[in-house]
Amino acid sequence: MTTAGRAPQTLGLAVVLLTVMVGTTMPTALYTHYEREFGFSVLTVTVVYAVYAVGVIAALVAFGTWSDVLGRRPVLGLGLAFAAVSDAVFLLADDTAVLLIARVISGLSAGVFVGTASVATIEMAQGRWSARAPLLASLATIGGLGTGPVLAAVLVTLAPHPLRTTYAVHLILVVVAALIVAVVPETRPRRPGPLRPLSPAVPETVRDFFVRAAILGFAGFAVMGLFTALAPTIAAQVAGVESVLGQSGLVVTVMGGSLVGQLLGRRLSERGADAGAVGAMLAGMVLLVAALLTGWWPVLAAAGLTGGAGQGIAFARGLAGIATGAPPDLKASTTSAYFVVTYVAISVPVVAEGMLTRAVGVTTAGIVFAAVVAALVAVAGALALRAHRRVAA
Repeated sequence: MTTAGRAPQTLGLAVVLLTVMVGTTMPTALYTHYEREFGFSVLTVTVVYAVYAVGVIAALVAFGTWSDVLGRRPVLGLGLAFAAVSDAVFLLADDTAVLLIARVISGLSAGVFVGTASVATIEMAQGRWSARAPLLASLATIGGLGTGPVLAAVLVTLAPHPLRTTYAVHLILVVVAALIVAVVPETRPRRPGPLRPLSPAVPETVRDFFVRAAILGFAGFAVMGLFTALAPTIAAQVAGVESVLGQSGLVVTVMGGSLVGQLLGRRLSERGADAGAVGAMLAGMVLLVAALLTGWWPVLAAAGLTGGAGQGIAFARGLAGIATGAPPDLKASTTSAYFVVTYVAISVPVVAEGMLTRAVGVTTAGIVFAAVVAALVAVAGALALRAHRRVAA
């Protein structure tokens, strides 16, 4: 197939990745409705969010190596099947227990999908698209995460039955995505071998880079997790933002910042990208503290944009370096290992934040969170600086 012929398939896989990720964040715009329907507390919101990440991690560990053996398309089909089942369970959810099941299945869809789809997008690209494919995959991932709350907020505002219509729309999108997967060519032929769980081992060729990328990625995704899970609560209780669209807009600031960071990070050297990621995330945490103390929503939005920009730089550089540096037969498993780190970051700190919020309130808990993330970012920055000095010497 020619380079020009590969372009539509590359874009198609990116669209499929975006579609699956949209479904994982749509519930964010519905949390206030669930609070009224099911009597949610802040801690419940964080638990509902975290069980999604548990599903992601479980799928990454169980299925993270499968596409290196079966090929990419069968595993993409499995991920889409999980996404469709998740939408169906959401449509039937009438209490918190069923909602938790739906979130776990949604996490399984993302866990099966995100590493394999990212690698498939990169492998599909040829010619001038090859250099752009890692960025395209990371933009699709973060773009989907950002689109989910906005699409759900619009449907909540304009469509009837918000707790049902949202998932019906996404189910239709999943069907379209399945049709795309059915027609794109395979990028990794099936090969003999057992279907083993993901091994924590990382190839020697990318190990040093992986460690640095994982630490910085952990900090960045912790920030993203905070905004995705708790920005509506912070907006309502601290900044006085009551509308669903306004709350979702504040959630999306971190995604928008991430998209900008990914685009900027592509033009930076490795050293410049590390410095930019560390500086932006530290500035974002300072702004988050200021927003919590002042209650000004524009400062909260600036915190999301700035912190998200740092996360985007770190994520794009990390994903590109790992996906392109790993050996061909270990690309999916190594990429999946990176996503395990990021989804632990999305879940564990957010649950801790929810528990702390219950004990000391939103403002104090948010300040503690910002301080911990800033310390982690500083450690990651010190490790990156030491690595760059070692290379220079």
